[in-house]
Amino acid sequence: MLLMAVFLLLGYNSEAQNNTSTSRLTVEPIIWNVWPGEAPGEEKKLEPEYDTTKPDGELVAGQRVIRLTNVSVPQLAIYKPNPAIDTRTAVVIAPGGGHQIIAYDLEGTEVAGWLNSIGVTAIILKYRVPGAARNNGVRWMAAAQDGQRAMSLVRSRAKEIGIDPSKLGIIGFSARGTPVKYTALTSKRLYDPVDQHDEASFRPDFAAPIYTSGLPKEAEVNESCPPFFMVVTNDDFGPVMMAEMYIALKKAKVSAEFHIYESGGHGYGLRATELPVTSWPDRMEEWMQRLGFL
Repeated sequence: MLLMAVFLLLGYNSEAQNNTSTSRLTVEPIIWNVWPGEAPGEEKKLEPEYDTTKPDGELVAGQRVIRLTNVSVPQLAIYKPNPAIDTRTAVVIAPGGGHQIIAYDLEGTEVAGWLNSIGVTAIILKYRVPGAARNNGVRWMAAAQDGQRAMSLVRSRAKEIGIDPSKLGIIGFSARGTPVKYTALTSKRLYDPVDQHDEASFRPDFAAPIYTSGLPKEAEVNESCPPFFMVVTNDDFGPVMMAEMYIALKKAKVSAEFHIYESGGHGYGLRATELPVTSWPDRMEEWMQRLGFL
């Protein structure tokens, strides 16, 4: 399992690209385990983690996607930007995958490369999948627990990696909007605290659900919620649900920016196509600048 994780974390290749730059991850990440021991809700031992994508697997923007499953030891891969442009802002990244797999490069390392290029410390959350294999089959619970723990851990250890604990955001894609929502929209911790790191708040200072679904039933939408940046396309499955989330944030007087593009479907990440939706990282960078995070 560890060898596979190292291979994936260090094996990010120069084929990866995004629409805003040709930035690459050029440094090895710092690796932290999310939990000091076994994660909560683990009920059975899974086979080792592996990439489920076959040679003829579905491509995105003409490129292969790493689809990782059977993750039982959640980890954080921390990528620091060039010190000359370091803003001391950090973002925890939760790649998507329908609670079954993790699109580790498409919505993980490629996002980290972009964030590094704008001076942001990028922290990829490799959370537990498949979700239904633990927590009595509650599919979203492991991702929510790992997300809350990751935010507390990073904030508690901020000094170690040279970030400002008051400039810590989270971004999540598709079903992995779950860690975003269960940190930014709730106050209840979904596991019993395990050590001193859980004394730090798991609430982000800004949140970005990208082509996700709507509000969880446990959501507490009020003025204490952080600023939100949201993206979806009209031909995706989630624009109505995301619109409802935006309206709830608006009613609660929460700062929010919501972009709905006409087309683009689902699961494009940062990969460049001819469609305007792939310019969304430029809009998020501008938003972060306006809010003082860059």
